[in-house]
Amino acid sequence: MHLRRGSSLTAVLVLALTLGLTGCATTVIGSAKPAAGAANSEKTTSGKPSSTRTSTSGKKETTGTGSPTSGTKPAGKAKIGTKKKTEGYEDCDILTPEDVATAIGAKKAGEKGCVQSTEEPFAVVLFMVTFAEYEGEAKEIEVGGNTAYEVKEGGGDCSVLVMLTDDPKEITPAFLASVTPIDSFDPCQVALKLATKAFEKIPNA
Repeated sequence: MHLRRGSSLTAVLVLALTLGLTGCATTVIGSAKPAAGAANSEKTTSGKPSSTRTSTSGKKETTGTGSPTSGTKPAGKAKIGTKKKTEGYEDCDILTPEDVATAIGAKKAGEKGCVQSTEEPFAVVLFMVTFAEYEGEAKEIEVGGNTAYEVKEGGGDCSVLVMLTDDPKEITPAFLASVTPIDSFDPCQVALKLATKAFEKIPNA
């Protein structure tokens, strides 16, 4: 691209090269998109995101919501009173809209899926089988005899992360229930109810 000529065509070439270089240096505005197959997330038949699937290799596919090292990992060995399965079922179907509405005390439930919303009071709920990590201020508790963590996040959100297994080879050994209150209520109390309900419904290992 940086050719120089000393002939009578120099002016023309310099002009052409200048235009060419200007085109090469043009900033492209837009957002990067992953290549086909780069993202591991899948869609359920309802159009909701599915955080986990059982693969033929027995390993779990996960969404791009984070990586195993993106958050704070619990310190110490988890107490496991009852081992639960982390695959072989659709985690977005664990909690029904009725389960969510009952935990919140809402009059109107949303649609099924890993992300649900309610009305009266308004709230958004996220739940999934996920990594054993969290972001925020955590307090260790127990759910169903297993180690769990109540995590208060910025903006008033609250999550409960309950350990399903202590298998070190398991990539996603925990279940997360996260609550974002739009109206005024205790999100940590609701997150605990949702995590407890899900723990009861998840099959034993």
